Amino acid sequence: MKIKRKKLETVNLLNDAMFKALFRSIEAREMVAAFLSHITGIDEELLKNADYQGGEIPKKRLYEKGKTADIIIKIENHNMIILEMNQYPTDTIFDKNASYAFSVLSESIPIRTQKYPFIFLINLDHFNRFHTKEAILHFLLRDEEGHIETKIYQSYHLILENIVNKEYNQDKVIKKTVELLLKKTIEEMEKEYQGDEMYMAAIRRVEDLSSDPRFVGYYDIEEANRQARIEFEQTGFRKGKEIGIKKGQEEAIEKISRKTGYTEEEIRKMLR
Repeated sequence: MKIKRKKLETVNLLNDAMFKALFRSIEAREMVAAFLSHITGIDEELLKNADYQGGEIPKKRLYEKGKTADIIIKIENHNMIILEMNQYPTDTIFDKNASYAFSVLSESIPIRTQKYPFIFLINLDHFNRFHTKEAILHFLLRDEEGHIETKIYQSYHLILENIVNKEYNQDKVIKKTVELLLKKTIEEMEKEYQGDEMYMAAIRRVEDLSSDPRFVGYYDIEEANRQARIEFEQTGFRKGKEIGIKKGQEEAIEKISRKTGYTEEEIRKMLR
């Protein structure tokens, strides 16, 4: 009896496993190179021929905990792009990503030459931590008076919700790529991008991954973690709300007791 292979019905391209597998793949290389070129200004051909790797950060000490960026792209002359998909906001996410970039930068500084590499940190933010209407934020290191000290380290934040907004029309390649990232089914992707071979090659890779049982296992683990996080946050919110209501009720009972002379227990009985 032939066993039917499980295939993903819906696809989350922001899923950690999916994002890494897609953006590091040969099939999506033309799309990713065009996307990154339009963000950074780096030549597309250089990006097509770059080395796309898993993001293991070199340890400075033997006892140091392992650090992993999403994707590290090695271009030429030790220049690099660190690509991070940030699905959820945390208090330390941007500090963590920047620390990874500086770790890579320190490892890349040449000993015998004065030519320093460029390190680009590109964050794809599925939230708007900066509360901005801008679609892309570009940061450079500056001194206390605002003068740019160096361009060897640059960071970008792509606010995904602002890029797909109908008002954003500054760059079609960036918008089209982000719109693909936010689609939920392969059928929806194919319908939207039919005839555009650059994107269809990437979509075919998504389809292959979606029916690969080994990959689907990793994907399901990431999705389970995502759902657990959502449930935890929602439960935490409800509990916080319940605690707040209870605290408010207790404060109200206390005030009523002081003004009326009834005991707090008598008031609670009246409210039941």
